[in-house]
Amino acid sequence: MISAPGKVLWIGSYSVVFGGISHVIAINKRVRCTKIGEDKLFFETSYGNFTETGNPIIESVIAAFKEKFQEFPNIHVKLINDYEFQINGKKTGLGSSSASTVALTACAYMELKGKINLEEIHEIAQRANFIRQKGIGSGFDIAAAVFGSLIYKRNGFREPLGIGNYEILLGFTGKSSDTVKLVEAFSKRSEEEWFKEIISEIDHENETAIELLKMGYLDEASVHVKLGRDLLNYLAKRVGVELETENEKKLINLAEKNGAIISLSPGAGGGDVIMAIGEDLSKVREVWKNSGIYLIDVKEDGGLRID
Repeated sequence: MISAPGKVLWIGSYSVVFGGISHVIAINKRVRCTKIGEDKLFFETSYGNFTETGNPIIESVIAAFKEKFQEFPNIHVKLINDYEFQINGKKTGLGSSSASTVALTACAYMELKGKINLEEIHEIAQRANFIRQKGIGSGFDIAAAVFGSLIYKRNGFREPLGIGNYEILLGFTGKSSDTVKLVEAFSKRSEEEWFKEIISEIDHENETAIELLKMGYLDEASVHVKLGRDLLNYLAKRVGVELETENEKKLINLAEKNGAIISLSPGAGGGDVIMAIGEDLSKVREVWKNSGIYLIDVKEDGGLRID
């Protein structure tokens, strides 16, 4: 069995798409790919059974393999997500698509080559992701699913970096956002000068936060993460989208008043989950639970692995 982790993008939302720096945390909610046999090309997944067509993730991985190797192995696999990737039929935004892409890519690569090569698996999975998303996106989620928590830039820069010994709590808001549509809304305005100026300011705050994080100063880093998020929310309003509802802002404030070092709506925002990081989140857990949101306890995790 081969597995790949989900992710939480807490530094660099949107700005990473336009070349900015980001930090993404790999989490212990994983997608597992198990080879069943070699009798046929067949995929049993958390969303149904498929052959070569009918599922965009499977189709994109097959296409990427055929581009690189001119073939895809004749395998029957199970590709199963941890429950928390989809709750009550709604995606939680924890990176199930990227984790599935990486797990399936690694499973097929192992069958074809008889070994695991993280760099080559990363290259193929990034190509598959590009095909599926039609070029929208930065690839940070694929990189985290292969290598674990890291600093990432779209130009290919990667540097491993974990957050250290802190608790992470997620709260699922009960609605799912459409990441591709949200990114498209930003992309439509990305060539305008005012947009570039704000993105540059956001990236400056994110770079400062990451430098502090590298030194182990999470509290100080969080100040700059929040400044970057404030600028991002301002940019979103000018673009015409809402990344945080009033209820989500209330939950974020509750977390920070009850022990969280930082709380925010990670990734694309617009729904999905809110996140809290701290040394002791027991009070946050209590107030969020009383607010009626679904709690997801997560831990920082490694990248792709053979289980």
